[in-house]
Amino acid sequence: MDPAIIQRAGLTESQAKGYLALIEHGSLTPTKAAGIISETRTNTYAVLNKLVELGLATKDESGKTHYTANHPAALEALAERRRRAITKNEQLVKQNIAPLIDMFYATSEMPGTRTLQGVEGIKEVYRDVLAAKQPVYLLRSTADEPDLGVDFINTHREKRAKLGIDTYAITPDTAIGRQNYASGEDERLLFHRTFMSSYDSPVEIQIYGSKCAFIAYGETQMATIIDSPLIANTMRWLLKTIAASLAKESDHIKAEVDTSA
Repeated sequence: MDPAIIQRAGLTESQAKGYLALIEHGSLTPTKAAGIISETRTNTYAVLNKLVELGLATKDESGKTHYTANHPAALEALAERRRRAITKNEQLVKQNIAPLIDMFYATSEMPGTRTLQGVEGIKEVYRDVLAAKQPVYLLRSTADEPDLGVDFINTHREKRAKLGIDTYAITPDTAIGRQNYASGEDERLLFHRTFMSSYDSPVEIQIYGSKCAFIAYGETQMATIIDSPLIANTMRWLLKTIAASLAKESDHIKAEVDTSA
């Protein structure tokens, strides 16, 4: 067998040759193994002991020291452990990449732009909002529920409020929106709502700190975060202006809710 195949489990070339030699010969002393894998005796000791550490071999010192290969299933188990470790490391990198990107753009003259794909990419915006701990100005789209799920959205709202983050939102006039306003849930969650009669676009805007995020739900499922104080301030002003223009309409809807409550 080609040792390169065994290396795919995460072994070095010498370790793969050593394990294959043990499989083929059953049991080997370090001296005999060194001749087979073309390594010095010192290096061979290191290779064989590493195989023992990885669970691929057993060391017998009852007489003359020799090593025996463990069942090849141990190689499969090693590959699975390495796969899980890689997946975990990838997740850790993704979860902690935002601060590095912020540092990068902090020393760059150009506004930072990140484009994130899929539902996981969209969720990264929500995580970034929590990490920023800044007031959020929001143009709300109800199209997020099929993609993110009600549980994720509700959990995010709870976390946001727990961090003391106020949210100034322009939202469509929906039954759940009316219920949250009437029940005091909005107040509890630091959610300052301006109703608008209709908004059926699957695009949402979130502005927080120096960042402005455009989120597209539905078939597109992507988000773009622009890190620029100038752009964020402009978009924040725009949402405030829209909210002011909707004040009369929003107050009318709230009065209806208050009357029926």
